[in-house]
Amino acid sequence: MIVLQREQTVKEQLLQAAIRRGFPEYKDELIRLQQGLLGERYVDQNWHDMQLDEPYYLLHDFQTNAHQIDTIFLCQKFLLIIEIKNIVGRIDFDEERHQFTRTLEDGTIQGFRNPLDQVRRHQRMLRRVVSDLPVLYAVVFALPKTIIGHIPQGEPVFHRSGLEFHVREHLKQYATRLSSQGLQSLARQLLQMHTIHKPQLNIDKARVRQGVLCVQCQSKMQYHYGHFKCLKCNYKDDGILLKQAMRDYCLLVDEWITNEEFRRFVGVESSDSAKYLLKKLGFQYEGERRWRRYRISCR
Repeated sequence: MIVLQREQTVKEQLLQAAIRRGFPEYKDELIRLQQGLLGERYVDQNWHDMQLDEPYYLLHDFQTNAHQIDTIFLCQKFLLIIEIKNIVGRIDFDEERHQFTRTLEDGTIQGFRNPLDQVRRHQRMLRRVVSDLPVLYAVVFALPKTIIGHIPQGEPVFHRSGLEFHVREHLKQYATRLSSQGLQSLARQLLQMHTIHKPQLNIDKARVRQGVLCVQCQSKMQYHYGHFKCLKCNYKDDGILLKQAMRDYCLLVDEWITNEEFRRFVGVESSDSAKYLLKKLGFQYEGERRWRRYRISCR
């Protein structure tokens, strides 16, 4: 059972907003992030195909203040941390130097953060929390064309096609340690630990492109008789693009906005019109009259 779904990450939304609002230099970072997310979704399909008989919980993209774990597999016998990598080429681990490298077809060698160091760090944290179960880990490569070269002896590093075998072997190896109620209680405890953090980009907020942006031509739309319309291609917003503009503002500028700031950002002259639109958006607010400010949802 999946108790924590893998959804679009705040970081992905943040990078998309930055590119949309005048910071194209983040395109490469967005591509790398999306490639990693694609690999995670490849591995997610393996969980769907397993059809295990024993009760278990899956927590995808589990986060705390200092940890981000791709997947946690939780059952009555053990907890398994999965670190997913979506890398093309030949990969090699150097345990003595704690080094992880990729070699491309043209011979280029690149260094990356060692996933074994990452997943062991997650293991140490969860061992302090989970006392009734063995806390295990594995590094899973999402792409079958990744060539796994040297790995430290005995370390669980394999392609995603081997995930089901790895899980079933552990299910045979370990005895049941938790009751059904204990398993549910531990899943709830982990969910209570899960937090979503809003990452930050080092950008000049004064340079953030303003306006409700047309989905067809990216022109700044004009407010006219209760709605936003693109004067270039005549596209009319049904409210979705205004909400997107507010999410972009929340991600890049601030999660709070006043009537005046709203008018300036979306291009509405009338204070009453701005008040009407803010009410329609359903934002929570604090303060009264000219001191009122609205809290935007970044989701």
